[in-house]
Amino acid sequence: MDMPQWCFHGMTSWPAHLMQKLSRSLGTPLHHQISAVIKDGIANGRYQPGERLPTEDALCRLFSVSRITVRRAMQGLEEQGLIERRQGDGTFVAESAAVVSLQTPLSGFMAQVAESRALSTPRLLSFEEVEAPLQVLTGLMLPPGERVMKLVRLRTRGSLPILHSTAWLPADIAARLRPEDFSRHALSELMARAGFPYFRIEAAAGAALADPVLARDLQVPIGSALVDVRRVAFDQHGRAIEYQHVLGPSDRYQMRVTMRS
Repeated sequence: MDMPQWCFHGMTSWPAHLMQKLSRSLGTPLHHQISAVIKDGIANGRYQPGERLPTEDALCRLFSVSRITVRRAMQGLEEQGLIERRQGDGTFVAESAAVVSLQTPLSGFMAQVAESRALSTPRLLSFEEVEAPLQVLTGLMLPPGERVMKLVRLRTRGSLPILHSTAWLPADIAARLRPEDFSRHALSELMARAGFPYFRIEAAAGAALADPVLARDLQVPIGSALVDVRRVAFDQHGRAIEYQHVLGPSDRYQMRVTMRS
Protein backbone atom coordinates (compact mmCIF):
# COMPACT_ATOMS: atom_id res chain seq x y z
CA MET A 1 0.00 0.00 0.00
CA ASP A 2 1.46 3.35 -1.00
CA MET A 3 1.59 5.58 2.10
CA PRO A 4 1.01 9.32 1.59
CA GLN A 5 4.51 10.57 2.37
CA TRP A 6 4.11 13.60 0.13
CA CYS A 7 7.16 15.60 -0.92
CA PHE A 8 6.88 19.36 -1.03
CA HIS A 9 10.49 20.41 -1.42
CA GLY A 10 12.91 20.45 -4.28
CA MET A 11 12.69 21.83 -7.77
CA THR A 12 13.47 20.23 -11.08
CA SER A 13 15.07 21.41 -14.29
CA TRP A 14 12.83 19.17 -16.36
CA PRO A 15 10.45 20.93 -18.81
CA ALA A 16 7.49 22.64 -17.17
CA HIS A 17 4.99 20.74 -19.32
CA LEU A 18 5.89 17.55 -17.41
CA MET A 19 4.68 19.04 -14.13
CA GLN A 20 1.44 17.07 -14.00
CA LYS A 21 -0.33 14.21 -12.29
CA LEU A 22 -0.17 10.68 -13.61
CA SER A 23 -3.33 8.86 -14.63
CA ARG A 24 -4.89 6.75 -11.90
CA SER A 25 -7.45 5.39 -14.35
CA LEU A 26 -5.06 3.47 -16.62
CA GLY A 27 -4.95 0.35 -14.46
CA THR A 28 -1.14 0.64 -14.38
CA PRO A 29 0.63 1.30 -11.03
CA LEU A 30 1.92 4.86 -10.74
CA HIS A 31 5.50 3.74 -10.15
CA HIS A 32 5.39 1.79 -13.43
CA GLN A 33 4.14 4.90 -15.24
CA ILE A 34 7.00 6.96 -13.81
CA SER A 35 9.65 4.40 -14.70
CA ALA A 36 8.17 4.09 -18.21
CA VAL A 37 8.50 7.84 -18.80
CA ILE A 38 12.12 7.90 -17.59
CA LYS A 39 12.95 4.72 -19.50
CA ASP A 40 11.48 6.20 -22.67
CA GLY A 41 13.61 9.31 -22.17
CA ILE A 42 16.75 7.18 -21.83
CA ALA A 43 15.86 5.10 -24.89
CA ASN A 44 15.27 8.21 -26.99
CA GLY A 45 18.46 9.89 -25.84
CA ARG A 46 16.77 12.75 -23.97
CA TYR A 47 18.61 11.63 -20.83
CA GLN A 48 22.21 10.77 -21.62
CA PRO A 49 24.48 8.19 -19.91
CA GLY A 50 26.12 9.82 -16.90
CA GLU A 51 23.48 12.57 -16.69
CA ARG A 52 22.21 13.38 -13.20
CA LEU A 53 18.48 12.78 -12.74
CA PRO A 54 16.23 14.93 -10.49
CA THR A 55 16.17 14.22 -6.76
CA GLU A 56 13.40 12.20 -5.14
CA ASP A 57 11.87 15.42 -3.86
CA ALA A 58 11.89 16.90 -7.36
CA LEU A 59 10.33 13.78 -8.86
CA CYS A 60 7.60 13.86 -6.20
CA ARG A 61 6.73 17.39 -7.27
CA LEU A 62 7.12 16.59 -10.95
CA PHE A 63 4.65 13.71 -10.92
CA SER A 64 2.53 14.71 -7.88
CA VAL A 65 3.12 11.39 -6.12
CA SER A 66 4.48 10.13 -2.81
CA ARG A 67 8.11 9.44 -2.00
CA ILE A 68 7.44 5.69 -1.77
CA THR A 69 6.04 5.71 -5.33
CA VAL A 70 9.15 7.45 -6.62
CA ARG A 71 11.43 5.04 -4.76
CA ARG A 72 9.63 2.06 -6.26
CA ALA A 73 10.04 3.52 -9.74
CA MET A 74 13.73 4.21 -9.26
CA GLN A 75 14.32 0.78 -7.73
CA GLY A 76 12.82 -0.83 -10.82
CA LEU A 77 15.04 1.24 -13.12
CA GLU A 78 18.09 0.38 -11.03
CA GLU A 79 17.30 -3.35 -11.19
CA GLN A 80 17.16 -3.05 -14.99
CA GLY A 81 20.60 -1.46 -14.98
CA LEU A 82 19.32 1.82 -16.41
CA ILE A 83 20.26 4.10 -13.51
CA GLU A 84 22.89 4.24 -10.75
CA ARG A 85 22.21 5.65 -7.30
CA ARG A 86 25.39 6.98 -5.68
CA GLN A 87 25.31 7.53 -1.94
CA GLY A 88 25.52 11.24 -1.15
CA ASP A 89 25.91 12.20 -4.80
CA GLY A 90 22.58 11.54 -6.53
CA THR A 91 21.01 9.36 -9.20
CA PHE A 92 22.52 9.11 -12.67
CA VAL A 93 21.71 7.44 -15.98
CA ALA A 94 23.94 4.36 -16.10
CA GLU A 95 26.78 4.31 -18.61
CA SER A 96 25.60 0.83 -19.60
CA ALA A 97 22.26 2.36 -20.64
CA ALA A 98 23.90 4.04 -23.61
CA VAL A 99 21.87 3.88 -26.79
CA VAL A 100 23.82 3.50 -30.00
CA SER A 101 22.98 6.52 -32.13
CA LEU A 102 22.91 5.78 -35.83
CA GLN A 103 22.65 8.73 -38.14
CA THR A 104 21.52 7.92 -41.63
CA PRO A 105 20.12 10.14 -44.38
CA LEU A 106 16.38 10.61 -44.03
CA SER A 107 16.03 9.76 -47.70
CA GLY A 108 17.22 6.22 -46.98
CA PHE A 109 14.65 5.77 -44.23
CA MET A 110 11.86 7.13 -46.43
CA ALA A 111 12.92 4.76 -49.21
CA GLN A 112 12.38 1.84 -46.82
CA VAL A 113 8.97 3.24 -45.88
CA ALA A 114 8.04 3.55 -49.57
CA GLU A 115 9.15 -0.04 -50.20
CA SER A 116 7.03 -1.34 -47.34
CA ARG A 117 4.08 0.79 -48.43
CA ALA A 118 4.21 -0.59 -51.96
CA LEU A 119 3.92 -4.15 -50.64
CA SER A 120 1.17 -3.55 -48.09
CA THR A 121 -2.18 -1.84 -47.49
CA PRO A 122 -3.19 0.34 -44.53
CA ARG A 123 -6.55 -0.07 -42.78
CA LEU A 124 -7.85 2.65 -40.50
CA LEU A 125 -8.99 1.24 -37.14
CA SER A 126 -9.75 4.48 -35.30
CA PHE A 127 -9.40 8.24 -35.64
CA GLU A 128 -10.30 10.29 -32.58
CA GLU A 129 -9.35 13.32 -30.54
CA VAL A 130 -7.98 12.39 -27.11
CA GLU A 131 -6.05 13.91 -24.24
CA ALA A 132 -2.40 13.20 -24.93
CA PRO A 133 -0.85 10.43 -22.78
CA LEU A 134 2.18 11.41 -20.72
CA GLN A 135 4.76 9.93 -23.09
CA VAL A 136 3.13 11.67 -26.06
CA LEU A 137 3.16 14.99 -24.21
CA THR A 138 6.85 14.45 -23.58
CA GLY A 139 7.65 13.42 -27.14
CA LEU A 140 5.67 16.21 -28.78
CA MET A 141 6.70 18.76 -26.13
CA LEU A 142 3.13 19.80 -25.43
CA PRO A 143 1.63 21.43 -22.31
CA PRO A 144 -0.38 19.30 -19.85
CA GLY A 145 -3.98 18.63 -20.79
CA GLU A 146 -3.33 19.19 -24.50
CA ARG A 147 -5.61 17.25 -26.83
CA VAL A 148 -4.22 15.50 -29.89
CA MET A 149 -5.52 13.39 -32.74
CA LYS A 150 -4.95 9.68 -32.22
CA LEU A 151 -4.75 7.58 -35.37
CA VAL A 152 -4.64 3.76 -35.22
CA ARG A 153 -3.94 1.73 -38.35
CA LEU A 154 -3.22 -1.86 -39.26
CA ARG A 155 -1.01 -2.50 -42.27
CA THR A 156 -1.53 -5.79 -44.08
CA ARG A 157 0.13 -7.72 -46.86
CA GLY A 158 -2.66 -9.57 -48.56
CA SER A 159 -4.72 -10.87 -45.65
CA LEU A 160 -1.75 -11.07 -43.27
CA PRO A 161 -1.28 -8.20 -40.75
CA ILE A 162 2.35 -7.05 -40.64
CA LEU A 163 2.27 -4.09 -38.25
CA HIS A 164 0.04 -2.11 -35.92
CA SER A 165 0.69 1.61 -35.68
CA THR A 166 -0.64 4.34 -33.42
CA ALA A 167 0.19 7.94 -34.25
CA TRP A 168 -0.57 11.08 -32.28
CA LEU A 169 -0.68 14.42 -34.11
CA PRO A 170 -1.00 17.98 -32.76
CA ALA A 171 -4.53 19.29 -33.30
CA ASP A 172 -3.57 22.06 -35.73
CA ILE A 173 -1.85 19.55 -38.01
CA ALA A 174 -4.61 16.95 -37.78
CA ALA A 175 -7.14 19.60 -38.80
CA ARG A 176 -5.55 19.65 -42.25
CA LEU A 177 -5.99 15.91 -42.77
CA ARG A 178 -9.03 13.86 -43.76
CA PRO A 179 -9.75 10.48 -42.09
CA GLU A 180 -10.58 8.81 -45.41
CA ASP A 181 -7.07 9.54 -46.74
CA PHE A 182 -5.45 7.34 -44.08
CA SER A 183 -6.74 4.20 -45.77
CA ARG A 184 -5.10 5.13 -49.04
CA HIS A 185 -1.86 6.98 -48.32
CA ALA A 186 1.20 6.77 -46.10
CA LEU A 187 1.23 9.17 -43.16
CA SER A 188 4.53 10.67 -44.33
CA GLU A 189 2.93 11.50 -47.68
CA LEU A 190 -0.12 13.09 -46.05
CA MET A 191 2.05 15.13 -43.68
CA ALA A 192 4.08 16.47 -46.61
CA ARG A 193 0.91 17.41 -48.50
CA ALA A 194 -0.36 19.25 -45.42
CA GLY A 195 2.83 21.31 -45.35
CA PHE A 196 4.64 19.36 -42.63
CA PRO A 197 7.31 17.22 -44.32
CA TYR A 198 9.66 15.24 -42.11
CA PHE A 199 13.00 16.90 -41.57
CA ARG A 200 14.37 14.69 -38.80
CA ILE A 201 13.19 11.47 -37.15
CA GLU A 202 14.32 10.10 -33.79
CA ALA A 203 13.47 6.44 -33.23
CA ALA A 204 14.05 3.88 -30.50
CA ALA A 205 13.51 0.15 -31.02
CA GLY A 206 12.83 -2.50 -28.43
CA ALA A 207 10.58 -5.47 -27.79
CA ALA A 208 7.09 -5.95 -26.35
CA LEU A 209 4.58 -8.73 -25.76
CA ALA A 210 1.25 -8.91 -27.53
CA ASP A 211 -1.71 -8.09 -25.29
CA PRO A 212 -5.15 -9.52 -26.18
CA VAL A 213 -6.07 -6.59 -28.47
CA LEU A 214 -2.77 -6.61 -30.35
CA ALA A 215 -2.85 -10.41 -30.58
CA ARG A 216 -6.28 -10.22 -32.19
CA ASP A 217 -5.35 -7.48 -34.67
CA LEU A 218 -2.00 -9.00 -35.64
CA GLN A 219 -3.32 -12.58 -35.61
CA VAL A 220 -0.67 -13.88 -33.21
CA PRO A 221 -0.92 -15.71 -29.85
CA ILE A 222 -1.27 -13.58 -26.73
CA GLY A 223 2.18 -12.96 -25.27
CA SER A 224 3.97 -13.24 -28.61
CA ALA A 225 7.17 -11.21 -28.97
CA LEU A 226 6.77 -8.06 -31.05
CA VAL A 227 9.21 -5.53 -32.47
CA ASP A 228 8.44 -2.24 -30.67
CA VAL A 229 9.44 1.03 -32.36
CA ARG A 230 8.68 4.52 -31.05
CA ARG A 231 9.58 7.52 -33.13
CA VAL A 232 9.16 11.27 -33.14
CA ALA A 233 9.20 13.26 -36.38
CA PHE A 234 10.33 16.90 -36.48
CA ASP A 235 9.89 19.65 -39.04
CA GLN A 236 12.68 21.93 -40.29
CA HIS A 237 12.09 24.34 -37.40
CA GLY A 238 12.62 21.64 -34.78
CA ARG A 239 8.95 21.30 -33.89
CA ALA A 240 7.83 17.76 -32.98
CA ILE A 241 4.97 17.08 -35.41
CA GLU A 242 4.25 13.39 -34.93
CA TYR A 243 4.67 10.71 -32.26
CA GLN A 244 4.25 7.18 -33.56
CA HIS A 245 4.29 3.77 -31.87
CA VAL A 246 4.67 0.79 -34.21
CA LEU A 247 4.41 -2.88 -33.23
CA GLY A 248 4.76 -5.97 -35.39
CA PRO A 249 5.80 -9.65 -35.32
CA SER A 250 9.54 -9.99 -35.94
CA ASP A 251 9.00 -12.40 -38.82
CA ARG A 252 6.85 -9.83 -40.65
CA TYR A 253 8.21 -6.45 -39.55
CA GLN A 254 11.89 -5.53 -39.43
CA MET A 255 14.00 -2.37 -39.36
CA ARG A 256 17.12 -2.22 -41.50
CA VAL A 257 19.99 0.16 -40.77
CA THR A 258 22.89 0.69 -43.16
CA MET A 259 26.13 2.17 -41.79
CA ARG A 260 28.85 3.52 -44.04
CA SER A 261 32.29 4.83 -43.19
